[in-house]
Amino acid sequence: MADLLVKTAASVLRLPCEQVSNDTAMGQCPSWDSLNHFNLILAVEQAFGVRFSSAVIPDLTSIRALREELARISS
Repeated sequence: MADLLVKTAASVLRLPCEQVSNDTAMGQCPSWDSLNHFNLILAVEQAFGVRFSSAVIPDLTSIRALREELARISS
């Protein structure tokens, strides 16, 4: 079963959950453009009840980076 981050990203990027992994990244996913990057950040913030610093948002361009930042700010 897909975790919440995968489900959220799949929904925003309009992809099946099976196609979203830690390696899914902005440069490799055609639907992950600048607008959907903003939408994904907002959706992840809402799903996890967090707020990302504006300084890190430009670097959150992969599921792995999002997962690592979530772990960092949740601890």
